[in-house]
Amino acid sequence: MEIDPHHIELIGRLAGAGFALGLGGVGAAIGMGMAAGSADEGIMRQPQAQSSMLRTMLIGQAVGGSPSIFALVVGLLILFVPAMDLAHVGGNFIAMLVGAGLAVGFGCFGSGVGCGFPAAAACEGLARNPSRSSRVTSVMVIGQAVAQSPAIFATVIALILLFFYQHPGTDWAMMGICVGAGIAIGAGALGPGWGSGMTAGGAMSGIGHWPRSHGVTLRTMLVGQGVCETPAIFGMLVAFIMLFAMQNLQNDIVGFAKAVGAGIAVGFGGIGPGIGSGIAGKSGAEATATRPRLDALVLRTMLIGQAVSQSTAIYALIIALVLLYVI
Repeated sequence: MEIDPHHIELIGRLAGAGFALGLGGVGAAIGMGMAAGSADEGIMRQPQAQSSMLRTMLIGQAVGGSPSIFALVVGLLILFVPAMDLAHVGGNFIAMLVGAGLAVGFGCFGSGVGCGFPAAAACEGLARNPSRSSRVTSVMVIGQAVAQSPAIFATVIALILLFFYQHPGTDWAMMGICVGAGIAIGAGALGPGWGSGMTAGGAMSGIGHWPRSHGVTLRTMLVGQGVCETPAIFGMLVAFIMLFAMQNLQNDIVGFAKAVGAGIAVGFGGIGPGIGSGIAGKSGAEATATRPRLDALVLRTMLIGQAVSQSTAIYALIIALVLLYVI
C-alpha cells in the first residue's frame, strides 16, 4: 500500500516532536523537583532563612528548566517547519525530523537532571550558612550554565538537521545519517550533562560547608566539568562527520546500518564516561572545599581518575570511526 506524502510528513512530525518533548522534558522536571525537595528540607531546618532559600530555589529551577525550553522550541519547529518539496516527501524527511527529536530529547534529558544537583546542594548549603546567599547562588548558576552546554550542542545539531538537511525522496544512506547523527549527539550529551551537574553539585555542597574556600573550589569545579563534557564533544564530532563528510556513503541498507551503528556507538558509549567523570568531579570538588591547601593534589587525582574513566568513550569513538571509514 502506497502511503500519501502528507501522511509521511505527519508521521515524521509527530514522532520527532514526541521524542523532543517526551525525553527533553523529563530531565528538567526531575532536576527542578530535586531543588524543591532540598529547599523544603532546608526551610524545615532554618525557617528564618525561607526568603533567601525560596529565591535560590526559584533561580535554580528557572535556570535548570532551560533544557526543557530548548526541547520545546525544537519540538515546535519539528511540528511547523515547512517541507521544501512536499510532493516528494519520503523517508528522508521522517529521518530528519526523528533525528532532530532524538538529538534534543536525549541531550536535554541529561542537562536537565544535571542542573538539579547544584540547585539542590545550594538550598542545602543555605540551610547551613544563610548569610552566604549571594555567593552560593552565583556559583550555582555558573555550575548550571556549564552543565547545559551538552544540551546546547544537541540543539545545534537538531537545528542543522531541520534547516540544512532536507532532501526529497527516500535514501537509505541519508536516513541513516540523520538518525545516526541525532543519536550520536543526543545520547552522547546525556551522560556529560548529568556528570557535569554532579560535579557542580559537589562544589556547591563543599561551599555550603566551607564557604571561604569558594574560589579554589570553583576552579576545581570548572576543570572537572570540562573533562565531563568530553564524550559530548566526541558525539558532536561524529555527528558533524556524518552530516558534512559522508556524502559517499553507500546508498543501501548497509550504509544505513553503518551510520546508525556509529551514532549508537559514540552516543550511548559516552553516557557511562560522562556520569563516571561526574562522580570523580563531585568528590574532587567536595575534597577541595574541605581541604583547600591540598587542592593541587586533589585536582591531579581527580583528573587522572576522570581521564581513565573516559577511556571507554575513546573506544566508542574509535568503533564509530571504523564503522564509517573502514567497514
